[in-house]
This record gives sequence, C-alpha cells and structure tokens, in this order.
Amino acid sequence: MAIPTVNELWRKVLYTYEEAQNRGAAYQTDTNTELLNDENLGVEFVLRAAKALRDKPKPPKDRDDQAEVKNPFLPYEEDLFVAHLSNTHLLLLNKFNVVAHHLLVVTRQYESQSDLLSAADLDAAWTVLQAMPEGGVAFYNAGEVAGASQPHKHLQVVPLPLAEGLGSDPPFTHRVRQATSRARAPPLIMVELRHLPWQTYACDLPQDASQVDGDVLHAAYKRLLGACLVQNATCDAYNLVLVRSFMMLVPRSKAMCGPASLNSLGYAGTILVRSQEELEFVREHGPMRLLQYCGIPWKTIPGSV
Repeated sequence: MAIPTVNELWRKVLYTYEEAQNRGAAYQTDTNTELLNDENLGVEFVLRAAKALRDKPKPPKDRDDQAEVKNPFLPYEEDLFVAHLSNTHLLLLNKFNVVAHHLLVVTRQYESQSDLLSAADLDAAWTVLQAMPEGGVAFYNAGEVAGASQPHKHLQVVPLPLAEGLGSDPPFTHRVRQATSRARAPPLIMVELRHLPWQTYACDLPQDASQVDGDVLHAAYKRLLGACLVQNATCDAYNLVLVRSFMMLVPRSKAMCGPASLNSLGYAGTILVRSQEELEFVREHGPMRLLQYCGIPWKTIPGSV
C-alpha cells in the first residue's frame, strides 16, 4: 500500500477529479453562488443554490432497513479513489460534488457516523488540509441531526477559498479569532463563543503545522466535547469544523429550519440550498436565524461570561 507524500497528494486529487468528471463517475452540480451579508453576525455568507441535489438519495430512518442500503464506501467506486492516507483511512472523491475537489476521508472498516472521532480520523483529515494549496475546511457531521447523509464514518474536506473573491479563510474565522483574542487564549485552549446566540466551542491551533498531529487534534477535540457536556447532558449530534488555524464544535438540536437543512459548512459560513424555495427562505430570514434555530442556546452557569 503506497501512501503519497503531502506534495504528491494534491496532484493525485487534481488528476483523479478530472478523470472522474470526464468518465461520468462524479458529477459537479451547477450552482448559482451569491454572497449574503448577515449584519447581525457581521459575517458574509456564501449561498449556493443547487437544485439537482433534491434527488440525492438518503438512507431510510427505519433501522431494520439499514442493511438493505448500499454502502457507497464498502466497496468504494474505483474511479472515485484518490489515495491511501494510512492503514485506517482512504481518500475518495465526493460523487455528487457542488464544490470542485470535494473530498471524503473514509474509514477502511465500517464505523458509525455517530461515533466519536479518533486521533487517526483527525490525523487523516489534517493530512488532506496540509495538501491543499490554500488550505481547506474539514468537517464532521455527527449524526443525522447534524446533517449526515451516510451512516459510514467519514469526514469531508473542501478547498479554500469557498467562493471567488473571498480570502483563504472561511467566513467565520474572524468570530473565532475575536473570541480567542478577548480570552487571551493560547493555542489549543478552549474558548466559548458567548457572543453568538448558539453554543459554539473553539480553539486556535499552533501556527507551526509541524506541532500538530492526530494526537494533538484529538486532545483539543476532547476538550471541546468536554466543554459541551458541561452545558448539556449529552452531545450526540454536533458539527465539527477544522481548518489550519482553528477547530470549532457546535452542538445541534435540529437538522432543518423551515425547508433549509444545515450541516457543518453552515456554521463555517456557507449554506447549500436545494431549491429556489430554500434560497428565498434563507434570504428572507437570514443565516443567523437558521444557525440559531438548529443550534442550542447557551445556559447560564454561575461564573460564566
């Protein structure tokens, strides 16, 4: 099993993506992209309207029917295979991609999408982030309420920028930096983003990427989960966002607000809508209402800020 270097990995992504598109093994959905400034949050969101995604299949909710659903990762389609990342993970193209070079970090053996992330999961995702020329956004939708559409554990990674004209940071970056700066928190120390009306936990990462690996990321992840459990009896459904500069965790209460569904990318600052109806709903109500409705409000704890 040959594992490519970081420099080789991005070349393999580009080649495999082009080949898969040409062969019809992967499909890039036509989208209309617009920027929507939410004045309440001070965040410019990326909205993508992708009507064709309405037909994307979803697994049935009936547990008895789960065995009848084809697992797209076991076995995976050879045309979607990019590379071996480790003895435990491989890298695939997303078959139905809205963003070019949308990748899936998949466990070789079946694990549940509701399972906790391991150091190996995070190490594999970090490898992909380091391979992307301008960085990327890795994310984990923990369970259906958090936006998961496949039961086999996988993280997703999309390259930055998220839209033309945006910088190489996701839209929510400055909100995280604002919180860590106010708290004077050094890298890897958890902060609560109390200036947001939904629970959000984050930490900066060391600027030197050589100081970051799966174990470091896993320790940070456990700190964020631990903080979440102080506020909540459980933290089964959540979105995790990982970029080169920070990690962020948002517990979830609902999968949808009106006709619009949200996954981790919504809390990073980009929302995919599947129809004109959803697009108009987001425009009318604003992203903040969606994020707040699908998140969990803060609870007052003595001594909290």
